Amino acid sequence: MKKITFLTCWWTIDKDYWVWKWIYDVEIWEPSINKIIKKFDINYNIEVLEVLRKDSLDMTDDDRLLIKNKLETIENDRVIITHWTDTMIETWKIIKNNKDKVIVLVWSARPWTMNNSDAELNIWYAMWILDLLSDNKMYWIYLAMNWEYFNLNNVEKWNDGIFRKINN
Repeated sequence: MKKITFLTCWWTIDKDYWVWKWIYDVEIWEPSINKIIKKFDINYNIEVLEVLRKDSLDMTDDDRLLIKNKLETIENDRVIITHWTDTMIETWKIIKNNKDKVIVLVWSARPWTMNNSDAELNIWYAMWILDLLSDNKMYWIYLAMNWEYFNLNNVEKWNDGIFRKINN
């Protein structure tokens, strides 16, 4: 049975908003991956490791080193990191020297608990990309979202918040 390790960094998928008198507040929930995966009977061994609970805007290089160190302890070659988009490229720069794993960074625009969330779609898509690239031994770090995946050597985040492939 194939194994996928999820490293969660408390991203949008795992938070929930509640409104009281028009004031928005954020609730921190447990990682949503298990709830998403349990919806379907899949032939994977899923491991979920919570690395940190921090908005990516507050992440430091020390936090990214924590992710890198956790990656080095994982024996299987299939890893998905849940991350928010704001600093994905900064995280990639610190973990990019990976040579023995396929790593996919994934995000969602809305929490899994909200209507019209893209979280589930992005998780399933990241799993498919991970499976495809692992079977082809394409060990590297990729970014997957909204039915597109990027090699992080050829992507940039534009001011509108959208990641786009760039031509070198």
